[in-house]
Order: sequence, then structure tokens, then C-alpha cells
Amino acid sequence: MPDIRTDPEVLLDVRGLKMHFPIYKGILQKVTGYVRAVDGVTLFVRKGETLGVVGESGCGKTTLGRCILRLLSPTSGQIFFRSIDGEIANLTELDQKEMKKYRREIQVIFQDPFSSLNSRMTVEEIIAEPLVVNEIGNRNTRQHRVAELLDAVGLSAQYMGRYPHEFSGGQRQRIGIARALSVQPELIICDEPVSALDVSIQAQVINLLSELQQKQGYTYIFIAHDLSVIEHISHRVAVMYLGQIVELAETSALFSNPKHPYTEALMAAIPSPDPAIKLDPTMLLSGNVPSPAQPPSGCRFHTRCRYVQTRCKESEPELVPVADEGVHYVACHRAEELSLRPAPEQTLNIDQVG
Repeated sequence: MPDIRTDPEVLLDVRGLKMHFPIYKGILQKVTGYVRAVDGVTLFVRKGETLGVVGESGCGKTTLGRCILRLLSPTSGQIFFRSIDGEIANLTELDQKEMKKYRREIQVIFQDPFSSLNSRMTVEEIIAEPLVVNEIGNRNTRQHRVAELLDAVGLSAQYMGRYPHEFSGGQRQRIGIARALSVQPELIICDEPVSALDVSIQAQVINLLSELQQKQGYTYIFIAHDLSVIEHISHRVAVMYLGQIVELAETSALFSNPKHPYTEALMAAIPSPDPAIKLDPTMLLSGNVPSPAQPPSGCRFHTRCRYVQTRCKESEPELVPVADEGVHYVACHRAEELSLRPAPEQTLNIDQVG
């Protein structure tokens, strides 16, 4: 994979990242095990691109985002980030005081637009809060900046004195986006920002994020479980399963030529726009996701994989490049010999909505 120290286009370089949560039991609260929420993730993000992170609930997507934000302190691994001045820092080595410099450059858009905004603060106070915390500008310049941001996300400056309860879910998420953009960050982590919204509102928010990226060159890590949304907004996609990345590729390559059986199963679950075409039950996942506290031996997906062999149960595959594609990575023993089904046609035409 590209190295942030030699490739100037790489903004974020995550290597071997682990986040294990201890399990306490008994009166003495002894540690009896660990939940391996993130277990050896390696990925990179280039400037100006959107990396989609997709997988089932509980696969570690949100935990990965929180580790990059340093809202959680990883158990091990490295997170290299290139700041706006060109300096490369390992975020895992910084304490909370040292992280303050980088919090201005790494912002987040939360999943729930109803709980992520302080109901006691006005829209102006909410959006200006990062400016205040980072001591940027004075009252007049902040007010002007808030007005600019509201206009940028499709809201009016006359809303500055209103409170969150006076807005719809889509409008609240636009306010959350404006807050994230207020300090002009280098990287924005979008933690399922549209999952709580209606489909038509999802389309509006996604189009807004795409337009802002085209105009300002923002870099996104877009966490979601909806493959239709991921396909529309992402340049590359990382597929996660049980705390690990099993496939990483450019979006077009992933959807047209998946290399991991888990990716194939996720895509098989995408409904076709043609009502005559039914989902193939033989392609759908069976069984439950194993416990991240006791992951299976070998390939973690082997308990649900229709192509499983003995070696899959005994040996854990590494994330390696596909033979003829240097930008396509997969963790599967049988990647070269399997011919997997591509995704069906896109079901959500976002360009025609909102």
C-alpha cells in the first residue's frame, strides 16, 4: 500500500490498528477477555477522495472512525496524519493536549442529527463552537462565517437565532455538516450521516457532501451500511467484517468485480429495480455474525462462507493486492480462483432526487 512518508497525496495512513475492549466479570471485576472491535486494520486515504467503509452492524466501522478521531485510544497500531502544514504525525502517540492541534483538521459528522446538536444552543452557537474552541476570529467574523456556512449547506442566515427543535432531520444534519466545515478541516469522518433520514433527504445530504467536495476539495471517510449510498459517493471502498478489512478497492472495481465472498453476499442483498428479479436465496448470508470476543480461527468469515475449504478454517488470510490490480486488495485464500457475481444495477438514483 502507499506510504504517507513517500506519497505526498496520502493524507491518512492507518497501519495494524487494534481496539480491544476488556471484558470484566465477577465481584473483583477481573479481565476475562477482550472484545476485538477493530483487529488489525490497515488502510490509506488520499487528499480529496472519499473512502467508503461498509459492513454489517457490529463489524467495527464506527469504532474505527472514533479511533482515527482519537475519541478512543487504540490498543495498538499507528495512525499517521499529514497536517495542513505538511507535518506527518502519529496520532496514537499524542496525548489529548497534543491532539488539540489536529482536532481542528479532523472533524466528524455524527449519525443522529437529533442527539448530536445541543438543544439549548442556537444554530449560530452550534456552528460557531469549533471556532470559539480553536480561538478563531472574533464575534463579528464568526457570525459572518456562520452565515456563509448556512448558505453553503442550503440554509438561510435568518435561521441563526433558532434552536434545533425547530428544524427537520435533514435540516439538522445540514447544520451538523456546517459545524464540521466551520474550521476548514483536512479530513471529515462521516459516521453514517444519512442512516436516520428518509431516502429523499438522504439523497439531498449526499449530493450536498459531493458538491462541497468538488468545490472545496474536502476528504471524507464515509461510514455506512447502505451499499447504494456507498457506490454513489465513494471513490474507493473498504469492506469490513468482524473488526478486519476483507476487501479494499476502487468503487467501480469492487462493484463490477468483487473478490471476497462477503462482498459478493452484501451485493447480492441489494434489491434490483426490476420487480421481476428476485433475490437469490442461495447467495444471501446464513447464520449470525460470530462474537468479536471469540472470533473464529482462520478466516473469520469461514463460518458463513459458501466457498469454505479446510485451509480457510486453519489459516488467517492477509490483505494482499490482487495479482493484476495494484489498487485492489483482498483477504481471501481463494480470491484468484473464484469468479464472484457483481452487484446488480444501482437502486437509488441519487442524481434524480432532491
